[in-house]
Amino acid sequence: MKKITTALLIVIATAAFTQAVEILPEVPTEISVSNHDINRIVCPGQMNDLIFSQEKGLIGHFSGNSAFIKFKVEDTGDKYIHASEPCELFVVCDNIVYSLIVIPKDIPSVTKRLASPKGKVFKKNIDHYKNMPLEKQALQVIREAYNENYPTSYRVAGSRKNILLSPKFTTTLTQIVDVDGVGLRMKKFQVVSNGETINLEEQDFLSSSVSNSILAVAVEDHVLNSNESTRVFVVEKKEQP
Repeated sequence: MKKITTALLIVIATAAFTQAVEILPEVPTEISVSNHDINRIVCPGQMNDLIFSQEKGLIGHFSGNSAFIKFKVEDTGDKYIHASEPCELFVVCDNIVYSLIVIPKDIPSVTKRLASPKGKVFKKNIDHYKNMPLEKQALQVIREAYNENYPTSYRVAGSRKNILLSPKFTTTLTQIVDVDGVGLRMKKFQVVSNGETINLEEQDFLSSSVSNSILAVAVEDHVLNSNESTRVFVVEKKEQP
C-alpha cells in the first residue's frame, strides 16, 4: 500500500458499464449462481434466516453476515447431473426479507451482496466518513479499492469500457464504486502498455474522458514494460461540475 499512498495525486479541483444487479428488500430479484460450486450471499447486517425448498436440490446455511448456498449434484454412475431449474430463496437479513429467484448456471462460484434500505445505506456511509477531511476520504476509498475490500453499504458495478488516453497504453474502466450519502465515486481502470516500456504519471489521467470532477488519482505501478498492466484508481466528487 506504500506505493499507492505516496503516489496519490489529490486534485481538489474542477478539472477540465455493465450495471450489477442491485438486490433490494421485498423486490423479487433474479440472480445467477453456480450449479456446482458453493455461492455466497453477503448481508449488510446480521443474517437472520435462510428459507428455500430442498426439493429443488438447494442446500445452504448462514453464519454472521453471510449465507452459503449450493445446488446438489446427482451422480448417476455414468455422469453428473447438475441442477437447471430456478429456485425461490428468501433471505432474512437484518430483520428485512429479500426475495430471490436463484438460477443455477454452469459458472464459477459467485458472491452476491444484498443492498441495504436506502436510509440505512446513507447513514452507514456518512458514519464511515464522519469528521474525515476530503483528502482522507479520497485516500480511504482508494485503500479499500486497492484491497478489494468494500463495506457492504457501497454500490459496486463492473464495467469493460475502453477509454482512449494515449497510443502508448490501453485504458479500460473495470469497476465503478458509489459511496451514497457522501458524494464520492471511485473508478478503477486497468492500464496495459502497448508494446514498449512506459512511465505512467497521475497527470496522464486528468482527462474529461476519465471524469469531469476528479478529486484524486493513484497509480499502482508507474513503470510498465511491454504488455504489462497495472491498476489506476480515480476518485471523483459527484456534485462538482
